[in-house]
Amino acid sequence: MSADGFPPSSAAISSQTRSALNAKARSGSAWIMMAFGAGQIIRLGVNIMLAAWLFEEAFALMALVYAVMVGLAMFSDIGLEQNVIQSPRGDEPNFLNTAWTMQVIRGIVLALLASMAAWPLAMFYANNDPAALELRWLIPLVALTALIDGLRSPRVLSAARHMQVAQVTRIEIGVSVVNAVVILWLAWYSRSIYALAVAAVSSSVLHTVLTYWFLPGPRARFILEPKAVRSIFSLGKWIFLSTLLYFVALQIDRLTFAASYPLAQVGVYTIAASLALMVGTLVGSLQSAIVFPWYARMLEDGRALPEAFQRAKAPVLLMSTYLVVLLIVGSNSFFALAYDHRYSQAAVFLPILATGVWFSSIGSLYGSAFVVKGLSKWLALVSAVKVVSFVVLFGLLSRFESTIVMAAWVVLLSELVAALVTQLLGWRLDLRNLRVEAAMFVMLVCGSGLGLWLVHRFEPMASLHPALQLVLLGMLVTASFAPMFLKVLYPIIKQRRA
Repeated sequence: MSADGFPPSSAAISSQTRSALNAKARSGSAWIMMAFGAGQIIRLGVNIMLAAWLFEEAFALMALVYAVMVGLAMFSDIGLEQNVIQSPRGDEPNFLNTAWTMQVIRGIVLALLASMAAWPLAMFYANNDPAALELRWLIPLVALTALIDGLRSPRVLSAARHMQVAQVTRIEIGVSVVNAVVILWLAWYSRSIYALAVAAVSSSVLHTVLTYWFLPGPRARFILEPKAVRSIFSLGKWIFLSTLLYFVALQIDRLTFAASYPLAQVGVYTIAASLALMVGTLVGSLQSAIVFPWYARMLEDGRALPEAFQRAKAPVLLMSTYLVVLLIVGSNSFFALAYDHRYSQAAVFLPILATGVWFSSIGSLYGSAFVVKGLSKWLALVSAVKVVSFVVLFGLLSRFESTIVMAAWVVLLSELVAALVTQLLGWRLDLRNLRVEAAMFVMLVCGSGLGLWLVHRFEPMASLHPALQLVLLGMLVTASFAPMFLKVLYPIIKQRRA
């Protein structure tokens, strides 16, 4: 009831709903940024220490293992989380437990399929490099993570629906810390690639246990309600195709390069790619935990998609551009400081791959808009365009005596083509305002160009110690982006105080 004794108007309810959604979006974004920062610092430190203890081929082998696992996961993805978020029945126990039961079944199937694929894949890649024979045992061991992850509590799905990011993020940060300790101890003790596989399994066990311990909600029950199953498959058929193609688009470079170049070179490439994908990880986390649920709730509240899209695009793309520029200008100094001479070529890969990730981050933002409008098939189309572009360009490159650095440029060009297609599709949803993309592209080109010139051409900077170079470059990039951060974030802070 309102203060005058009458029930609140629909406009008041709508305003309250929007305020609550905005508050959840701001809080969730803050938690994701904190988790992203903490996770990347931990992951980077672990990666540097592992590079000193293990051989280069280890990174290529684990990239192949995770490519197989992620590929199978995406091959069987029917959008369980998206269904729970988007369905009006998402809070009903029968629907939620049906989604969880399907998740458990999927995990079992994935573990079995991965184990069956281990030996054929090992034989295939061993034709290029005998070190790939280790895949016979690595893949079945890591495949246990699919089985364990499938048992995670259905409360995770419910938390995604209600944008309860803080609880889930606390679990992820705790798991990251424990996993870092375990993996470093095992790697130091054994100096074996199997340390990475064992740590992955232990991390999955801990994560699954904590979802039952820390997340509130009813107990899980095995149930397969026919109506809920039909509903999930109805929405999930296009999500299945789009995620399958997305996997191929995301992993095709490592899968192809491992069959075409020495695994030691692919291992160095993988380290650079993992650093570049930090930006994609951040955008993906914001997209799944904040942007997609926020779109869904805003549309339920009667708001237009272009309005919601423009409000979400500016801060996310600004952060992506800032991080990509940092990666590009700091690549040479960072690898000179943190890695030995075996990994020096990664400083060449990183600027190329980071630029490609910037284009893919645009696609991720538009992708949430496509899905919330029920257009998952557009995601499949974009991923298919990227795959076809890569295959055609790499096929042309393979006609010549190419290097893996030249192949990295193929990855960038395929990302550019996919981003252009994404923009054209966005126009069909009236997402025509490209001022943010244009401004950020100018910042990307100018910031990267200036930073690279300072490192390679400006003698006072080039002669400094790599650590001091990183500090100065970071300060310069941050200062150049500060006015835009203030312009974008000040209205959000002002609204929050109001």
